Amino acid sequence: MNHNSAPLSEDFDDFFESSLCGFVVTDRDGKITRINRCAAIWLNGSADQFLEKRFSEILSVGSKIYFETHLFPLLRMQGQFDEVAAELMDTGNGRMPVYINGYERRDENNQPQFMRFTLFKGSDRRLYEENLKIAKKLAETELNIEKQNAVIREQFIAVLGHDLRNPLGGIMSAAQLLTRSDLYDRDKKLVSIIHNSSKRMYEMINNIMDLARGRLGGGISINPVAVDLKELLDQVSDELQVRWPQRTIESRYNVNNLIDCDAARISQMVSNLLANAITHGSSDTPVLLKAEANDRFWEISVTNEGNPIPEEILKNLFHPFHRNHSESQYNGLGLGLYIASEIAKSHNGVLTVTSDNKQTCFTFRAQL
Repeated sequence: MNHNSAPLSEDFDDFFESSLCGFVVTDRDGKITRINRCAAIWLNGSADQFLEKRFSEILSVGSKIYFETHLFPLLRMQGQFDEVAAELMDTGNGRMPVYINGYERRDENNQPQFMRFTLFKGSDRRLYEENLKIAKKLAETELNIEKQNAVIREQFIAVLGHDLRNPLGGIMSAAQLLTRSDLYDRDKKLVSIIHNSSKRMYEMINNIMDLARGRLGGGISINPVAVDLKELLDQVSDELQVRWPQRTIESRYNVNNLIDCDAARISQMVSNLLANAITHGSSDTPVLLKAEANDRFWEISVTNEGNPIPEEILKNLFHPFHRNHSESQYNGLGLGLYIASEIAKSHNGVLTVTSDNKQTCFTFRAQL
């Protein structure tokens, strides 16, 4: 033991008097027996002049009433209270906001002996809390404005897409009629470019419309009917085979019953997945289209071999406007997989993807 160290009582006295918060000790009835220098300074007086006064007398009128009617009985019942907002009486600079902790010490017979109160300056904290409330309100206002702007943007996209489809439909019809006319080879090529480009534009506009419907209407709407899934998938596969005659699409079905679904939307989803697999998969291996249905679920998957999808791309693959910049010429607006995922959700299903060095597989699965 170090005999040169200060006695414990002296250490306590130094802590009590030098603390930056107020300390007040009262007897069992609430009369002040000791008050530290910090509390006395806050009260614009000396410690001696507050001795024998009730603790409530150093509080403002409202706080005094609250202490006598609520806090003092609370101390008697449970022996303590924490972080109660109050005000000290006029200190020469007006009433001072504080937070009070109270503790009642009892003897072995559970009889009150004395009470201790700790006072924390509340002005800085209250200012911080007010600033926090203001900042929260401003953030909520900005969020509401951004939500309103987002709705306006989605509405603009929907209107724009709708209005663009009409003149584009005219261009497509005119191009279709021109292909039936007697044209020079050069003109046929130009008409073919117009026709193919307008079809691609039409697909993009439809994707934008689907995006707007999903954002504004809570999801893509569907009209389910009983569908022969094998026939539907063969039709989609045949259409893709015409576009890519050099590629092979293998089909494996285990479906023996009709499926309630929106045929147009499922065709759109599968067509997107097949086109994606043909575009990004290995050119010398087939794309595998599988389907299975039983009394519990139905499932469609599209698998291709080739390079795996990088992890940083995989985690955002179903987000709108996501594009693989390394092959950006194949990605259009980056809405295809997002819309495919939304179509899956509209059928109470989910679209998932796995990708490794052997193969990439997109799987749609829905419960019956």
